[in-house]
Amino acid sequence: MTNAEKKAIYAALAAPFPEHCIQRTEGRLTGRGYDTVGYGYQFIANRLNEVLGVGGWRAHRTVTVKEITRSNGRPAFEAICDITLELGEWIDGSFMVFAESLADGGHVASSEADARKGAYTNAFKKAAAFFGVGRQAYEGSLDDDNLPGEHVVEVVQQHVQRVVPAQAQAPVQLIQSTQNSQVTQPAARPVSTQPRNRLTSKQLGALQAISRKLGMDHGGLRAISKQRFNAQPEFLTRDQASQLIASMSAQLNGNGQGHGEAHADEQGGVG
Repeated sequence: MTNAEKKAIYAALAAPFPEHCIQRTEGRLTGRGYDTVGYGYQFIANRLNEVLGVGGWRAHRTVTVKEITRSNGRPAFEAICDITLELGEWIDGSFMVFAESLADGGHVASSEADARKGAYTNAFKKAAAFFGVGRQAYEGSLDDDNLPGEHVVEVVQQHVQRVVPAQAQAPVQLIQSTQNSQVTQPAARPVSTQPRNRLTSKQLGALQAISRKLGMDHGGLRAISKQRFNAQPEFLTRDQASQLIASMSAQLNGNGQGHGEAHADEQGGVG
């Protein structure tokens, strides 16, 4: 496999996911104490199948579990997963690996099954990110304000070999048979774009910071957002978030807070 072919595979694996693939959690609701943003497990697996073909990858894992006691005194299970993710193809009954990555992940849950599942999912996502799949979540650019043209680019690669009618156009095959040991460079469909109008992470952070200065809990911020825009803060548009930041900043100034501090929050939120 040439370097150009490897680059083509990486480009297909690392293509950005559409907005609906993003999963966000809030620490106040999950009890973790911090917010998270990333991609769903199944979308990662789908990308590997689409680019490499079904059977074009496999994962080896080792999971260890131990019982622990949480800080609140309740029992729980802590699982740690070590994973090896391999990319390759089956030749004469043997899986021939051309790339592999190693990763580990951990998870704590009240049930052993959930702890095992969480640890594996965490490790799998990290291992896939080494090949570019979902890398945006780990490099911090998933909610970056500097995405080209304020759009999320959706590139859907079709590389799974199928049996289709003769008159239908055959799909592109990423990994061909080993008789010629050649790999065709993946040809993407025409790139489609959709507006990225959801508020930015900076705006959400600004809303949360200003609400805390106003003495609100998270329920108070949600109530205001629901009343004004009939939407939770996480699902406001950028324009709606800017309006809410402006009105809350004005309220903060009216309560005697420093104008410069509130103004800095607003500027950081708008981005």
